[in-house]
Amino acid sequence: MTAGMLELEAAFRLAESLALDFVELSADLHELAPALQEPARVRELRRHSGVGVTVHLSYVDLNLASLIPAARQTAVERTLRGLEFAHQVEAGCGVLHTGRHYLRHPLADQLVAEALSESLAALKGASVPVALENLVLDEDDYLRTPEELAQLTRQFDLANCLDFGHAHIESNAAGEARLERYLELLDDTLMHLHLHNNHGQRDEHLPTPEGSIDYRCYREFLATFNGTICLEISSEAGVGRSVAHLRAVVKGDG
Repeated sequence: MTAGMLELEAAFRLAESLALDFVELSADLHELAPALQEPARVRELRRHSGVGVTVHLSYVDLNLASLIPAARQTAVERTLRGLEFAHQVEAGCGVLHTGRHYLRHPLADQLVAEALSESLAALKGASVPVALENLVLDEDDYLRTPEELAQLTRQFDLANCLDFGHAHIESNAAGEARLERYLELLDDTLMHLHLHNNHGQRDEHLPTPEGSIDYRCYREFLATFNGTICLEISSEAGVGRSVAHLRAVVKGDG
């Protein structure tokens, strides 16, 4: 979806042509148009190509931290259906956003914390690992710091997806090295990455050699990371450029 690709076969062909190991599917797209990512077809493509999948769980019109009980319950039900889809396609993980908080007030703060805790508790026992993603792009995103994400992850025995682009925007806004702090705190819970680039102001999903993230600073980490990686780049050509760039970075040639 990030690369503007709606055709499942085309996504697998692109992955094969670039010698990539995974394609990230969209649970939102599966909700909207199930025929585009039919589980049996995904499994067939996996067998023929050797390319695995991860799933980005739904986030459109979904808020696991909602103060409105009916809205939160719907969010939980949709997330559980997304995890079932992820199980059916044998996904390596399901990437999850942690919710939005629209009313900053001491009473509301407590209620939102309770709402998100109830939502995450309802996901316990999922057959696919749940990877909480860092998301501090505007004032309504609920979790505000690496410390908060790490605490919640360990409280519910979950995993993490580190989005480099999101952390870069957060670092710019906070005036401190948040990406490095995420790497330090998440450490053993980190199983998935979203890699792309931007200029520190908004979520642009640029190819990795563009923007102001210098991926050479993370060469050692990338060279030794043994989880899965999704290139959240906004075009097919950009995915190809990013693959070449990151491979050069890891080899020390970038």
